[in-house]
Amino acid sequence: MSKYISYFQSVTSIGIMTHAKNIREAEQKAKLKLKNKDGVNYCVFDQSDFEFSNTEIYDPEIDSQEIDGGVNLKFKPDRKTKNIIATRLQKSPKELTSNDIEGFVKECVEVGLKA
Repeated sequence: MSKYISYFQSVTSIGIMTHAKNIREAEQKAKLKLKNKDGVNYCVFDQSDFEFSNTEIYDPEIDSQEIDGGVNLKFKPDRKTKNIIATRLQKSPKELTSNDIEGFVKECVEVGLKA
């Protein structure tokens, strides 16, 4: 069974009240108020309902699963990550082995824990 992630989107609208001679002036004043942290005092918020937009397979580079009081990490680096690891190990990506990647990740964790 695979993991999937489904996305839902909503739009938030802000109505800013201004006093102006015409629409154009009102728009200009509203834009200025929106940028001013103290300017949005009289406004109306509205949010649309969430609507489904997409579903895709969830396939992260690093995934985890709890097992027997510990954590099992699954690391499946993409091409970009493999290139970075290869560069750090002064190898070409084609030369990388599973042991290279495993050693690199272990060293990163160890260094991170010592910091």
